[in-house]
Amino acid sequence: MPKKIGYTIVGVTGEAEGYSAKNLEHHGPTVPGWQTPRFCVYPQEIILHLHEPCHLKKLQILSHQYMIGSKVEFFVGSSGSPESFTRLGYIYLSNNEKTGFKSRELKSVHIDAEGQYLRLVVHKNHLNKYNLYNQVGIMAFNAIGDGMRTRRQPLHQLDGGPNNGTNYLNDTAAFNKPDYISPMDDLAFDMYQDPEVAGIIRRLDIKKKKAVIEENFDVAKRMKQAIADLQKVGEKLARYELDKRRAIEHEDYDLAKSKKAQMDEYRLKVYQQLQKHNLLEDAGLATNSPRREKGSPLKVAEEPQPSPREIAPAEEPLAEPPVQGVTPVIPQFVEHEYTPSPHPVADVTESVSYHESVEEEASMQHEHSIVNYDEKVIPALAKHKDRDPFSEEVASPPPVDSPEQTAPAGEPEAMSERNIREARSVIDVFDMPLVSGAYSKMWSYREDSLLAVYKLLSNVPAATSKDELKTTLRAAVFLIKRAIKDKVHAVFNASLKLLEYILVHFIPEHKLGKIETTYTVAQTLPNLIQKTGETALRSRSSALDFIDSMSAFKTVHPLQLVQQQAIQPYKRDLAMRLALSRVELVKRLLDRYGIQPPALTVDTVMKFVNPALEHASGSVREEATKVILQLYRIGGAPVKAYLPTDDNFARKNPLYRHIFDEMDHIDGKPTQSELKAQMQAKTAADEQAKRQQIAELQAQVEQLRAVNAKTNETQSPPTKQGKKTKKNTVRKDLEADLIDQKQGNVSADADDTFLENMCIFCSEKDDSFTEEGLDLHYWKHCPMLKRCEHCKQVVEIAGYSEHLLTECDSKDNFGKCPRCTEAILKVDLQKHIADKKCTAAKPTTQDHCPLCHRNITQGEESWKNHLMGSKRDACQSNPRRLPSINRLRGKEESEKNAAAGKGKKLGPVKHVRK
Repeated sequence: MPKKIGYTIVGVTGEAEGYSAKNLEHHGPTVPGWQTPRFCVYPQEIILHLHEPCHLKKLQILSHQYMIGSKVEFFVGSSGSPESFTRLGYIYLSNNEKTGFKSRELKSVHIDAEGQYLRLVVHKNHLNKYNLYNQVGIMAFNAIGDGMRTRRQPLHQLDGGPNNGTNYLNDTAAFNKPDYISPMDDLAFDMYQDPEVAGIIRRLDIKKKKAVIEENFDVAKRMKQAIADLQKVGEKLARYELDKRRAIEHEDYDLAKSKKAQMDEYRLKVYQQLQKHNLLEDAGLATNSPRREKGSPLKVAEEPQPSPREIAPAEEPLAEPPVQGVTPVIPQFVEHEYTPSPHPVADVTESVSYHESVEEEASMQHEHSIVNYDEKVIPALAKHKDRDPFSEEVASPPPVDSPEQTAPAGEPEAMSERNIREARSVIDVFDMPLVSGAYSKMWSYREDSLLAVYKLLSNVPAATSKDELKTTLRAAVFLIKRAIKDKVHAVFNASLKLLEYILVHFIPEHKLGKIETTYTVAQTLPNLIQKTGETALRSRSSALDFIDSMSAFKTVHPLQLVQQQAIQPYKRDLAMRLALSRVELVKRLLDRYGIQPPALTVDTVMKFVNPALEHASGSVREEATKVILQLYRIGGAPVKAYLPTDDNFARKNPLYRHIFDEMDHIDGKPTQSELKAQMQAKTAADEQAKRQQIAELQAQVEQLRAVNAKTNETQSPPTKQGKKTKKNTVRKDLEADLIDQKQGNVSADADDTFLENMCIFCSEKDDSFTEEGLDLHYWKHCPMLKRCEHCKQVVEIAGYSEHLLTECDSKDNFGKCPRCTEAILKVDLQKHIADKKCTAAKPTTQDHCPLCHRNITQGEESWKNHLMGSKRDACQSNPRRLPSINRLRGKEESEKNAAAGKGKKLGPVKHVRK
């Protein structure tokens, strides 16, 4: 099976002072690695001599965070001579801009080659502002393969046990994993672990394999748990070591002393736990006494360190989520398998945080029992069941609401490797028992873990350093972000309580500032908004109410974080419940704050709500309409600029018709529908009034006919001429006051035949001018008459102003202009007089036309020429003038044509025979 192959550096083209290529022979978190000389000529080469000829399976290279080569080529050979090397291929390295030059890139290349020498050719560096001398740095290099000459030792000999003749190869062949590579042979393991702890882990791993082969599964399970806990311990000790070395570089010896004390105390507690469970002896280690002195090294049995081989593969560690604002101490590696496509990017940095109480953390990590979910004890029965001697029960912190209440009996199930890697930084802050509760499959454990974090945050001393406060805060936010997605409402509600405490109390009391507030809201608000789209009404309502309340928190409101996130546009095909909640949230913010730049403006809200108007769900469109109308009440006319033009085409859409009608209501104007209804009602009323007037006229005609009939009977017997006189008299009475005005001087014995079929106002004659025909002519066509716009009576144009002032039903609304003598509405009379734009009337010599406002000569003929004439000085404002002229011309042409046709009529043709 493949194992880690040791090597020696036998050649290098150049190296920087203090960064020798020999550093690559050792792996550890504090190894400085190799760097090229300053301003060197590329390419640079390194030649490695493997300790034995081998069949190479995998090569690993860890790059510097900013001294990065653009390309690295690999060659393999059987000897050190140049002609013996064969080119294997090359890899590209990322320029690391995306990580801000804070993380290191770990590249893994799977190969299939044989040899004992390796040659690395490093090409020119990527340019960046930190790499001032154009150097390339390699932090570590690892080769994994099968030795071709080394005889494999039996497993029990490696462990120091008796040799029963069982061959390691035969033992492991039964598991059918010949190509399996142990995670402890991986470069990431050595670069992450404290060297002393790494040695213990390797020995426990061998012990575990031995127990598996002997089918002693209880011991194998105990070893597996111890290895998992020790891996976290080793990583933490490595971080402390790096902190100590950095403090020494900056000559901060107080900090260095503090870090050293923390390391010694932490290491002592861990080893005491290991000794308590007889794990040190299992690992082949011994102590002078049960309580060894602080910082004293363990006595390790002198035997060669074997390359551990596992029975089953384990997942490799992944990176923690990035934590902004915390200086990374150990750059995180991200492994990339070798493929022809270049430029894989390692864009994750690791943050370093540690708990205030190292002793408590160490004890809790190793007293905690990690068991499978199927094997977990029911909480109600846990107190009656014997527990594993390696784990002691650790009670969870009591809930916030009831300080004296204890956590449920039993412990949550074990976290998976993936979850442990995901929550590594949180475990460093809150310890394994609490975090495993947050990841438990039982909702009561998840709720209790959040309430425990609530209590821990409320008891944080005021003298705690800013860095530790930030680390604690971000670890809590990590758990809140995960709990918000929880389907159980109790867990979700607990996450809201914790989040509210952080934003309202924790951040202001410890004066963490805007950066931490922004981070907290940015991490949790997207999940809260997503929660508003769930099917459970209680969770959806709680999420909406909390977001609305959170926007008003003193730490959040000045930054307008909620408003900025709420108005982010979304696609039209967004799920109905989520889209509805998004629109409802914006409406709540508008109701609470109104227009509040820069987040809540007419532009941002309308850009958000316009897609909602086109959503497939009617409830979303209805809610979006409410937002638009609410915004219109606040912002006014600018809202219309984001909507279609208010015309008949847009109003064909019922949605926009409703919006425009509601906007008209807000403005206090009648809507288009109401205006249309008013016009229809007005038209109907006009028609009714017209019919009523005609009926009244007809009644008057009948009455006059009856009176005239009686008068004619008393004066003389009826004659043909008498009938004509009666007919004319009836028509004169029908015309009422108009006839009196025109015929005031006409004698009673005038020629009645002259008025037959003729309009007495415009003198037009027509055979259709019967009693009913003249009524229609007066009503619609006579150019000398006009219907009053206010009372609908037919009056002469010459007396229209006098009618408005003295006779009209609306006469109280009019006043007389002293200059032009026209009737002007009183509301406009003062402005009309002040403007002095009207034509002054000359009452003694001229009349004043109320239509075109010009003066004309007095007299009936002058009025006829003005209102009916075809000259330029005729009244251009009389709408009946041109139709009357055209009608008279048509009659004249018809008469001429008729006369011409009659004169040209030919008699019968006579044929004359010659």
